[in-house]
Amino acid sequence: MEAGPRFESDIATGIAEFAGRYDPSRDGIWTVVNDDDIVRGGIIIDARDVDERGAQLRYFVLASDLHGRGFGRRLLETAVAFCDDQDYERVFLWTVDGLEAAIHLYQDVGFTPTETIDVHTDWQTDVPYRLFERTYEPSSSG
Repeated sequence: MEAGPRFESDIATGIAEFAGRYDPSRDGIWTVVNDDDIVRGGIIIDARDVDERGAQLRYFVLASDLHGRGFGRRLLETAVAFCDDQDYERVFLWTVDGLEAAIHLYQDVGFTPTETIDVHTDWQTDVPYRLFERTYEPSSSG
């Protein structure tokens, strides 16, 4: 999938909306910064609907020159650990076909595909959306 101005605008709008309601007691945001360089990637856990739907993993984006260097895995593992620490019983994400490296990472940390829907996006591509879910059973000793 090729990112373009519409994709970037939608992501920026979504992150701005999230930032306006960010609650550090339930939400998470982590970024990759290189020295004085601007943010090179990040990931968000959006828990606004955690009681009804679960926490949503969103905006997992990483600069292409950082791919394959472990930054994405560290971001994802940090976000999942946060969800486990919060005892979130369900974490879900939507992704698209073609992002096989990210899908591999999701599956490595316990996400499983549960649904595929054909969706036309405004991002200049026709790709199926895939829902991945990760469930967590809090320990009773805690």
